[in-house]
Amino acid sequence: MSETELTFDRVRGALLSSFPELLERIWNTFGSYYDLEKGTPEETPEAYPVFEDVVQELMFELLESGQDETLLTRLFLFFEDMANSPDSNVSDLMRIAILENLVYRRENLRQAWKYMGPKTREFAVWEANHQGRPENLPPSSI
Repeated sequence: MSETELTFDRVRGALLSSFPELLERIWNTFGSYYDLEKGTPEETPEAYPVFEDVVQELMFELLESGQDETLLTRLFLFFEDMANSPDSNVSDLMRIAILENLVYRRENLRQAWKYMGPKTREFAVWEANHQGRPENLPPSSI
């Protein structure tokens, strides 16, 4: 995906196009709140809840289980696209919904480091310093 394509208005759709396997998780998480069968924008969760409640949870599950490195790699490639988006709302979404909690969890951050692209790493370092948790970063990043 080209970074010029990834705008805040399109990020949710881009996520679902890139990760159709997330649809069931989204259904299980939000099905009682939205009429997902209609598929209209009013009846689907916004980007922040999807990334905070579904994508973040999946990322932590994958990091902790050590399984499905292919999916983890794909997720972090998508995060890198978000980090490089010219739309600051997209990079803010990635920083808030993904990196804030990831940086808080030292072992998960260190496991995730090898999957991160350069811009995602740059944001992770900034977030760790901002949170006062630079010790959570891998030693090679300092």
